[in-house]
Amino acid sequence: MPPKSRKSLWQHYPRRWDIPVYLLCVLGLLVTAQCLPVLAIKKFVFWKSSYSLWSGTIGLFRTGHFGLGAILFTFSILFPFSKLAILLALWCGHFTQQQLLKVLKWLEFLGRWSMMDVFVVAIIVVIAKSGGALQASPKIGIYFFATAIILSLLLTMHIKRLAQHMGK
Repeated sequence: MPPKSRKSLWQHYPRRWDIPVYLLCVLGLLVTAQCLPVLAIKKFVFWKSSYSLWSGTIGLFRTGHFGLGAILFTFSILFPFSKLAILLALWCGHFTQQQLLKVLKWLEFLGRWSMMDVFVVAIIVVIAKSGGALQASPKIGIYFFATAIILSLLLTMHIKRLAQHMGK
């Protein structure tokens, strides 16, 4: 008996245009978050600087903080964009239901680590507000990033739900 032909999730749910729109929205938010400042640091009255995820990563590498730069690059840039690419591949590609669910389970687990950047910015702001000459404040980019990460987590759960009902 020949093996069953596999249909992509997109072929299984041809009228579900919400998934590609969702993917594009998350991509737009992520790209925007990379460019906008996520944190502003002010020291005394004389020095003020804002950092985006991208400029912060480059700055860490330039100053020799390779470990921190690698962590920031991995969780702020590499992983979120890779996750979107994998979700797109799962939506358009031909996989078994078991393969889909296995990858989606890992994406859900790993996706929770993407919020680490948001928590780091929050900790820096709290520490800076606890006194001293250093002031830190979150900027609009962190809200774009947090929204993109939350939407990608919801999208992963949504695609997983569709994959679970694919065989029924």
